[in-house]
Amino acid sequence: MKVCVHALAAIIWTLSGILAAGEVWAGQHDAHAAHRAAMAAPGYSVSAAHYEVPDVTLLDTSGNNIALREVLDSGRPVALNFIFTTCTTICPVMTATFSQMRRELGDAANQVLLVSISIDPEYDRPAVLGEYASMFGADADWTFLTGDGADITRVLQSFDAYAGSKMNHQPVTLLKSPENPDWVRIDGLVGGQTLANEVSTRLLQ
Repeated sequence: MKVCVHALAAIIWTLSGILAAGEVWAGQHDAHAAHRAAMAAPGYSVSAAHYEVPDVTLLDTSGNNIALREVLDSGRPVALNFIFTTCTTICPVMTATFSQMRRELGDAANQVLLVSISIDPEYDRPAVLGEYASMFGADADWTFLTGDGADITRVLQSFDAYAGSKMNHQPVTLLKSPENPDWVRIDGLVGGQTLANEVSTRLLQ
C-alpha cells in the first residue's frame, strides 16, 4: 500500500512541479512520448559494462559537496539510477521501485547504498530534491544528488545514459559490487521484487 501512496504522491507533486518549472504542453505534442514508450516496452535486459566514474563534485539534498567517485567507491554495493522530479512517468516508478526493493531485501537492505542522480539540475536544486526524496522514505542509505549542469552531463555520458534531453531519457538501473570492476546494467523498468532478486544475486552473495 505504501508503494502506491508514494507513487500517487509523486505524480501529484511532479505535476505541480511541471507548472512551477514552466513546462508547456502545446496542442497534441506529447513531451513524455519517449517515457511512455519505455513504460510500454516489455521486459528488461541485463548486461555488464565498464564505466569510468568522472571526477565531479555534486550536491546532496542538504547542499553539501559530494565527490561522486568517493560515493560510488565507498566499499559498499551500489544501486544507481537517474531521475528528475517533474517527470510524471518512469521516474516516480523507478524511485518507488527502489523503495520497494529495500522492503523486499529486509535486513539486508542497509548493506546497499542507493544513489539517485537528477538529470534536471537546473530545477532540481537540493531543497526540491530533498522534498522528493522524503516522499519515498529516503534515509542515510539512499543519496539523492544534483549539481552543475555540465557535471551532470559528464556523469550521464560516462554511464552511457545521456539522451540529449531529459524528456528522452530511458530507464536504466546500474548495480556494482565493490569486488567487481564492472557494473551490471539493467535497461528497462523492473519491479521491486525483481530488482531485489538482482541485487541479492549480484551484490550480496
